[in-house]
This record gives sequence, C-alpha cells and structure tokens, in this order.
Amino acid sequence: ALSSAASDVYKRQSMENAAVKTSGTYSNPLGEINLNWNEAAMNASMESVLTGYGDPRLEKFFKPCGSDLVIAGDAGDGTVVLKGQYHGIRQGTGFSHNYYAAFSRLTVDTDTDAVLMTAAEVWFLRAEAALRGWTDEDAERCYRNGVAASFAQWQLSGAESYLGSDAMAADYHDPVDPGNDIAARCRVSPRWDAAADAELKLERIITQKWIAMYPEGCEAWAEQRRTGYPRLFPVRLNHSKGYIDTETMIRRLPFPAVLATSDPEQYAALVAELGGEDHGGTRLWWDAGRNF
Repeated sequence: ALSSAASDVYKRQSMENAAVKTSGTYSNPLGEINLNWNEAAMNASMESVLTGYGDPRLEKFFKPCGSDLVIAGDAGDGTVVLKGQYHGIRQGTGFSHNYYAAFSRLTVDTDTDAVLMTAAEVWFLRAEAALRGWTDEDAERCYRNGVAASFAQWQLSGAESYLGSDAMAADYHDPVDPGNDIAARCRVSPRWDAAADAELKLERIITQKWIAMYPEGCEAWAEQRRTGYPRLFPVRLNHSKGYIDTETMIRRLPFPAVLATSDPEQYAALVAELGGEDHGGTRLWWDAGRNF
C-alpha cells in the first residue's frame, strides 16, 4: 500500500503537469480533429485494456456511444445496440461505410489544455530507471505512485483498489464487423508482481504509462516502438506492399517526398544515416527491438 508520505507526494505532484493552455490565440488541434473533422475515435486497444481493467479513466478519456445504429445490406439487417457503451475501432480496418461514426469519441475539445508531460509520466520514468538499476529507488513504489498520480490528475478515487486488481485486458469484439474480432494481447494486470521477471515488470510499467499519457499520442507511439508495450492489436489489413511488418507495425514516417528531388544530396545523407530504406518499416536508432 502507498504510505501516507507517498500519498501526499502524488497528491501534490498530480497537478504539476506541463501543458499548453488554450486561449484566444491557441486552440487544441486534437479537439479540432475530434469535433470538427470527426476523425478521432477510441482505438480498439484502448477499449480492450480500459474495459478489461474496469479502469475509471475510461469515462474521462472517451464518450459513450450516443445512439444505436442500423446495419443494412450484405452485413445483415438489424439494430446494433451501442448507446451508453464504449466501443473502439481496430486500426487497419478497411470499410466503405459510416457505421463507425457512432463509436466512442474523445472528450478532448478545442478548449482542452494540450498536455505535454504529466507528473504520472515522471513517476513511470523513475520506475523504469529503478527497474534497470540506474537508481536506488524502488520500482514498485514509483509504479504505484505513477498510477496514483494519474488517478489524481483526472480527479478519480480508487487507485488503491485498482492497484490490487488482477483484472486482465478484454478480448475485442467489433459489433459492426466480427471479422475484426481479436483476442486480448496485453498480458499484465494493474497489480504489481514482485516475482515477475524484468521484461514483464517493464510491460506493466509501460502499459500504465501509455494509459497515463493520454491524449499525447505521439509520445505514446514512441514508447510503444521503443519497448513493444503495450501489446497493441495489429492492423487487420496491411497495404504496405511488404515494407511494414503486420505485427511490429509502422516504425517511422518517411522523409518528405519532395526532399529527394529538391535536395538529393541531403536526402542521400539522411538515408545513409538511417541505415535502411526510406519507408515506414525501417527502425530508428533508438528502436532496437530489445529491452534488456
């Protein structure tokens, strides 16, 4: 259990988050994409982890489906009950309909402060450093403080109960297309296991770090590439022509296409430093494919 001193620490630090405040001159771009472009929705991996864990942050991050929908045509006529539930979309899903517009959307709007770094993330950084023997801190204590700080950030209670849970991620079921169904990939629960090996402990730390980073997607993607955690669902349809592995998924963004013609010397130098071909399947130098 968290000591009273540790409890005081995460309560104080839970508000020490770095963010860009929205104002008359700045609005959150993710809110624009979410509300005005209608191009942001819950991911199936988020649904699997958060619903499986019974994580109370689910309703802070996402909105429940607002209404049911009727599926017609070859997929079969009938009403699909969605209202009040949380449903995400599996990445790499090919479709030519708008049924997924009824799925859970983000709670982020244009007035939401754009968070850059949270106190919770710092605790998880410290947990990983301790796990690797870089500090003399206790990895479990830092991990627990990280979860507790995230709960406090979102003004939620119940961190202690959550940290004692052996709940696992849930299998994903697509209520629109069962062809997207897939068994849960995440293999850790919230409860710390002191007897687990270092790799499993790292998976637990990074899985919770990934949750706590929401909605900072770029940094979460970097962590997932660096460590392989959390274990995300692979794309169902891979149209990369073999450049990108379905399981390891996209590793980087290619250089701007115009660079090859506008500055071929610079482009050649960049590709040489890359150590591989200029496509999404080439790993960056810090993406080594191993953790220990």
